[in-house]
Amino acid sequence: MATKMDPAQLPLVGMPEPLYLRTRPVTFGLQPGQEVTYLGRVDGGPKFGARGIVVETKGRKVVVDLGRGGIWHIPYYFLAVLIADAA
Repeated sequence: MATKMDPAQLPLVGMPEPLYLRTRPVTFGLQPGQEVTYLGRVDGGPKFGARGIVVETKGRKVVVDLGRGGIWHIPYYFLAVLIADAA
């Protein structure tokens, strides 16, 4: 009897396990000091998946310090916050 295969990558010697982040999109309500993940794909913008700290919130944008990636004014719809695992 055939079993359903797991679609995950085959394990390879010396390769670290992939890191899967559980996130939820942000609508509003971020606070300075909160960690966010950038989910946008804009030419010339931050790298997809970059993580940073909220510096300031504005009307429809947030000022985020992405460390070595710089400080960016990012619309809320390009950001997500990590979901804490309850396990």
